[in-house]
Amino acid sequence: MRRFKFNLESVLTVRQKALNDARIQLASIMNIYNRQKDVLDEMNFELIQIQKESERYLSEGDFNPEMISNFNSFSHKLMQDIKTQERIMSETEKDLKNAQESARLAYINVKSLENLKQKKKEEYDREFLLDEIKQIDDIVNSRRQAV
Repeated sequence: MRRFKFNLESVLTVRQKALNDARIQLASIMNIYNRQKDVLDEMNFELIQIQKESERYLSEGDFNPEMISNFNSFSHKLMQDIKTQERIMSETEKDLKNAQESARLAYINVKSLENLKQKKKEEYDREFLLDEIKQIDDIVNSRRQAV
């Protein structure tokens, strides 16, 4: 009997390659998103530090309007940078969700073909077993007839 051959093996290979590419793309976007989140966390930390330093400077009693203005300007700039970073992250998050959906669909396509291949393999194995049983029966029957 012939060996098992899945007719859609080339399609399965192409879909597996597409799944791998989608996963790589997803990992790349996730890496970018994580780096952006780290930058945002660092900005927030720096803003908190500036605010603490400003409060400490005010509590010391030396009142220098120029220094207060510098703290205020820097914290305002930092808050604007944080807002910009949050907008960038929201765009990246949209890209991340699109990449997740793309990877999910690619996985479904691969899994459906793998399931079909498994069913065809099981069907082949059953046919092979039935053919083997038939051949054994033919051998047994031919020996009986020969005796």
